[in-house]
Amino acid sequence: MVKLFTYIKDKVFIFFAVFWQSVKSFLKNDNSNIAASLAYHSLFAIIPLLLLLFFALSFFITSSRAVMSRITSLISEFIPYYSETILQEVYSLSKHQSIWGIISVLTLMWAATPLVSTLRKAFFDIFKIEERPSFLKTTLLDIGVILLTLTIFVLLSFTHVTFKSIHILGESTAFYNAASYTVTVMIISVFYLAFVPVKTSFLYVATGAIITTFFWGIIRPVFGLFLSYNPQYGIAFGSLKALFIIIIWIYYSFSVLLFGAEIIANLRRKDVLLIKKLFYEDYSSKTKSRLKNKFGKSYKSGDLIFKQGQKGDEMFYILSGGVRLTLPSKLQNNNENEQIIRIMKKNEYFGEMALLIGTPRTTNAYAENDDTIIIKINPQNFETLLREEPKIATMLLKELAQRLKKTNEFLC
Repeated sequence: MVKLFTYIKDKVFIFFAVFWQSVKSFLKNDNSNIAASLAYHSLFAIIPLLLLLFFALSFFITSSRAVMSRITSLISEFIPYYSETILQEVYSLSKHQSIWGIISVLTLMWAATPLVSTLRKAFFDIFKIEERPSFLKTTLLDIGVILLTLTIFVLLSFTHVTFKSIHILGESTAFYNAASYTVTVMIISVFYLAFVPVKTSFLYVATGAIITTFFWGIIRPVFGLFLSYNPQYGIAFGSLKALFIIIIWIYYSFSVLLFGAEIIANLRRKDVLLIKKLFYEDYSSKTKSRLKNKFGKSYKSGDLIFKQGQKGDEMFYILSGGVRLTLPSKLQNNNENEQIIRIMKKNEYFGEMALLIGTPRTTNAYAENDDTIIIKINPQNFETLLREEPKIATMLLKELAQRLKKTNEFLC
């Protein structure tokens, strides 16, 4: 029972740590301005996308009014305020047969690519990806995402009608709401999978989708309440008031979507969020305990940590106690006459050189005290630390320079 309570407590701690870091990352990455940029691109992409959806649904439904009814029902779920204005324009354009030529359809798809491209760049920034794909590959990916989005909305239009039918036939509102929430989470999960530029656990993606859907469900009634108490909101835009309110709603929706992406990114780097506290030495006793349980190993005085010549695939941080680095004796199996190179103390780290350049260990390492606790940092976490924490990278460079200087003095 105690272990279960500790496990739950640690998971809750990790969740709140990730959530708070996501808030800070959202602000640091300037996602509110990116959401505004996405809302602006949506202004030019929304009608082409709806026309493409109309075109896709027309393969399954012959009546244009029936197609429009499906789109209206579906879009009202995602753009609940004043969407009729845009849908009327879409219906008017869809009646022109000339719009459905191959060149016209490709042009509609091309008109939507700036929105997808901007969103993809935002995900690159959130996940700290420096190497970007080529223009051709990016364009093909963007078109693929547009086709995937259309496929999802086509499937969703039929699913939505089914849910509506069940609801009308007398099923409970709770069942309908739960089913709608589940479908929305699934859609957003697929959307994240299409845009997340790195390999990550589906559990992280699903968690981000759940949080996104939750906040999206909150801002919808709040925004509606705001409009009901402020009927003149956007009146300065005159006949464009409806379009202005739609853009504001899309802005809030993209803000929530980007925050969900931050959740996924920080869940993926949750170990690094804990490990980086070591280098700033701002960890509490609780954090120390979590570090010890997750990454630590205890040693008694004289215990071997690693031997010269072993593969250096980990870096080590001394949480408590000390470590003795030695050069082996030339006499076989003679540990007593090993030459001591350095005594490492608490809050110092070692083994980074072998990890950085992929060489075997150049010394032996022994625990100096009985209460020595060593934190092991694997290559993935180490690489993430260097890439995302410039201060830590600078600290490592300075320390390496100091050690190189001491080594030169020792050899001289």
